[in-house]
Amino acid sequence: MQRRLITSVLLGHYLSAFTALGIPLYLPRILSDLAPGTPGWAIGVLFVLPTLCTALAAPIWGRWADRNGCRLSLLRAHAGLFVGFLLAGFSPNLTVFVLALIIQGTFGGAMAASNAYLSTQFKGGDLSRALNWTQYSARLAMISGPILLGLLTAQGLGLDLYRYLAWLPLLAFVLILPLPKDAPKHGLASKKAEALGELPQDMPRLLAVQFLFSFAMVVTFPYFMPFGEQLGIGNDALIGVLYSLPHLVYLLALPWVQKHQGNLLLHGLALLAISNALQFWSVHAEPLFILRLLSGAGMLLSFVGLHRCLSQRSQKGSAGRLFGWFDSSGKWAGTAAGVAAALISQSFGIASPFLVACLAAMAAMVLARPLLMTSREIPA
Repeated sequence: MQRRLITSVLLGHYLSAFTALGIPLYLPRILSDLAPGTPGWAIGVLFVLPTLCTALAAPIWGRWADRNGCRLSLLRAHAGLFVGFLLAGFSPNLTVFVLALIIQGTFGGAMAASNAYLSTQFKGGDLSRALNWTQYSARLAMISGPILLGLLTAQGLGLDLYRYLAWLPLLAFVLILPLPKDAPKHGLASKKAEALGELPQDMPRLLAVQFLFSFAMVVTFPYFMPFGEQLGIGNDALIGVLYSLPHLVYLLALPWVQKHQGNLLLHGLALLAISNALQFWSVHAEPLFILRLLSGAGMLLSFVGLHRCLSQRSQKGSAGRLFGWFDSSGKWAGTAAGVAAALISQSFGIASPFLVACLAAMAAMVLARPLLMTSREIPA
């Protein structure tokens, strides 16, 4: 039963993540068909609009999930993405399309909802591993989505891609329907039950580490292609491979890394800081392959460590809020990183986001140390 449950949740999350993460790369082409003459700044705003809406809504949905059930909230997330994408696919103008993006971000949030539901079904090391696998499905979607959708856009598909992709989160909805319900904490619960749902005292520190770690990852994404060209790489496909290498490390090495019993969060953040510093100082393309692998190792160890911290702090009655705030922190970090990358690269050069990522990872290390000192160990 547990194998069937986690398979359904992970497959459902992959389908929704594939939908949400695959298509933004082709937003400029879609907008050129829907609303020719859309200014460049509007494309950037629409690119981050769903993420902003998710960042704002995730804590609210988390509280709602604690009161009404995390499984119900997961169904809501898949359904919200279905409605948002279906509306986008049939948008007659830019105004309706913007509304569809707002619905997608506000009523989506499958990552937080999936993790919150899993936390009601698994505990300790089992939960930590489950969280690693939801991140695995996100990385897989991040790699496969742009590639497969790129093949479709090459065939001339544009706005109608949204209406075809809408069926994927609907399929995810169907996969979740037969899964067992969790016990919600209704509004009439006693004060004693309310106390059981308190968030951990060090939650602000955990959110700060998550923010800095997510910021360090994302701030180098937007201008990686011109960075590669600056180092003399003239092949777009090779730049794409180098860009994807950290995610491939996660996909290939996770089964072995998560067997380690200790928390390797500090090691991961250190590797991330070192790899970004070395990429900032790079003047030749040859070392980039090794440095991207090093970044992937840092990302993997950091994710596994953060998930172990989360699983140690998950408790009955607060799963929705815990994962809602955690996901919201990552979304705010991604939004801030996109803005920072644009400003920093314009002022200090294309390579400067790597230095900022290094500093963010070092700051995360300082904040993370007390988390590990107060964490209780859980079986791997």
